Amino acid sequence: MGNAKSIAALYSGFLLALTGLGGIFTGIEPLHAFSAPLLWWAYVALSDSLIFSLKGESLIATRTDDFIWMTFCSCAVWLVFEAANIRLGLWKYSGLPYSRSYRWAWYFLYGAALLPALHQSAAFLLPGKARPQRPDKLSRPSGGASRAALAAGTAALLLSSAFPSLLFPLAAPGLLITAEWLTLRAGLPSLWRSWLSGERKGAAAIAAAGLFCGIMGEIWNLAGGPSRIYSFPFADGPDLLGMPLAGYAFFPLLALAAFPLHSLSLAARGEGRDLLGSENDRSLNTPSWLPPAAYPALFLLYYAAFRLLDSFSVEMFLGWL
Repeated sequence: MGNAKSIAALYSGFLLALTGLGGIFTGIEPLHAFSAPLLWWAYVALSDSLIFSLKGESLIATRTDDFIWMTFCSCAVWLVFEAANIRLGLWKYSGLPYSRSYRWAWYFLYGAALLPALHQSAAFLLPGKARPQRPDKLSRPSGGASRAALAAGTAALLLSSAFPSLLFPLAAPGLLITAEWLTLRAGLPSLWRSWLSGERKGAAAIAAAGLFCGIMGEIWNLAGGPSRIYSFPFADGPDLLGMPLAGYAFFPLLALAAFPLHSLSLAARGEGRDLLGSENDRSLNTPSWLPPAAYPALFLLYYAAFRLLDSFSVEMFLGWL
């Protein structure tokens, strides 16, 4: 079954890549507007087929249930970043479809590719198959360290929100620290716990994957279709692909923050692997009503967040009808 899924992912990836590139070079709508999401999903599918051939397991081919859950949670994680940007005002989207149905489809397809793309990119950097997280590595932190981390994360988020033009760089580390604190308290997979135990390749792989995906995303946004327009304060220096060079430092931090945010979603599902593919051996004790309620809750979140995006982060009347 895994072989058949891997072959399907391979052919799907080529088809998505050809469609996305065709949209860029021909300018035909709606393919042109959806070129970036199509290329992201082409990368996810083609990477999965290659990873399966190298390791004998992969996200789509052998862990399809995890892939589906990760996809839906990925859009939610992307929306967390976009919600923070509403206050910070660091970027806006230009050239999105004027039609709301097409525009919201773009939001979902673009955001849903974030976590799978990070997972696939990190998988290339880690040799062999993912190993289970041992229960002894899922112990909760001490009270003093936990309170200090929560205070630091909360302070960073509040300061960046109160003074966005001056302290916006604190938002990414603040989100990372706060999300890691929540996962530590819940006994969920945590990069910080792994780092302290000496397993540091995972954190390095996620950070490197974040930088790689950030650069690739800027290339695809610049190549065609809707674009992201940046307005970083104090960013008068050189830029790369339309983004200030200093801004690329945020991609690894956001990728590291995505790890605990995805781990928190495992508590709602009641099972699953972390963003590096490691199993969580600890019982999550999830209430029976929570997993079936998780998907409706996600769709309600999408609806509210998509409306906020339309109001604050999109330059309207610049896309195709």
